[in-house]
Amino acid sequence: MDPKNFRNISTGVKAIKIIAFGEWHAFKQNKGLLLSMAMEPLITYGLLVLSLNTSLGQVKIDNVTVLYKQYALTGILTFFMTTQMSQAMYRATIDKEYGLLALKFLNGIQPWHYLVGMNCFPIIGLLFQCFILLLLGLVSEGIYKVSLFLLAILVVIVSLGFWTSLGILLSTKITTYEKRDVVMTLIFSPVSYAAPTLYVFSDDLPLIVRILTMINPLTYQLQAIRTVAFGSFDVTVLIIDFLLTLGMMFIAQCVLCKIPLKLSPR
Repeated sequence: MDPKNFRNISTGVKAIKIIAFGEWHAFKQNKGLLLSMAMEPLITYGLLVLSLNTSLGQVKIDNVTVLYKQYALTGILTFFMTTQMSQAMYRATIDKEYGLLALKFLNGIQPWHYLVGMNCFPIIGLLFQCFILLLLGLVSEGIYKVSLFLLAILVVIVSLGFWTSLGILLSTKITTYEKRDVVMTLIFSPVSYAAPTLYVFSDDLPLIVRILTMINPLTYQLQAIRTVAFGSFDVTVLIIDFLLTLGMMFIAQCVLCKIPLKLSPR
């Protein structure tokens, strides 16, 4: 069957619900994943950040002075985004390799429906990790203001759309799970630390670090998260964050519209 014959068929917005339901069902079946997701905030914040906080004092950001642990806690939120991108890559790779993507398109699911619906799995995982981080922050006084933290999570969800779309985009070129793991380890793990997640950006940083920081989209997403988490609400930064996500989703949609599809595994 030639996928070109059904690329223009559409079941409408309800297709998003169909994709999201499938991702929710997949999430419920993956009990072991919850343990892995729970360990990330426990290790990065509970062990690393709280240990560093004993030797690091306060941080000034957007004319607001906060404790280092409060500053770093917002940085850890971005770790969750790249982690969930791995899940999006995994799910999209399964769809592509076993013909599920072609079947979904055959039944009227358009690329943008697919991109939005596929965010269900990562968003649920992200909210689970944010809940654990919230509990840890409340116990250790690592939350600047709970209300602002909850608003910042909305910004994180918007930013997650960038990484989910990027993960799905990369999955169109990844044929094995081993390649996916290599991409995550060699490229996107360093990206998480090249942004000012656990450190404060300064002109005293090495040149290579400053360059990587400035070209890293995570840097600008962090600015958007922190401007909300610490009550600054810089509209320009928030718009940049939204446009980054919208731009990546547009690129991913264009690629999905042209990707060769198959109805059976190799």
